Amino acid sequence: VAPLLLRWILKGLILSFLLKATLSLNPDDPNVCSHWESYAVTVQESYAHPFDQIYYTRCTDILNWFKCTRHRISYKTAYRRGLRTMYRRRSQCCPGYYESGDYCIPLCTEECVHGRCVSPDTCHCEPGWGGTDCSSG
Repeated sequence: VAPLLLRWILKGLILSFLLKATLSLNPDDPNVCSHWESYAVTVQESYAHPFDQIYYTRCTDILNWFKCTRHRISYKTAYRRGLRTMYRRRSQCCPGYYESGDYCIPLCTEECVHGRCVSPDTCHCEPGWGGTDCSSG
């Protein structure tokens, strides 16, 4: 019974990881920045593979029964593995913001004691409080 339970737990962890990986940041959030990222993909590609094709023609060579050997380069389709560079757009929180779920939240290096962080290192203080960290009354 224990191996079966362990297997179910592992499947659940993998599923939750995959769900987290598929969640993306809200592109309409003004605090989401994006950049292009390159990645390599292995592809099967075709190419023209040259080979020596031997054929015979009539000629005046009595010793070879009037048959002469000739060569020509021909091509056949062959396949090989290759790498192709692809590009995708990646979203991430802009500098000064951190990811929380699918939102980018401003980061204040000092805690906003009597207020809340509204943009990077900027506190909005409750009425009657002031200072950079809303600790002055």
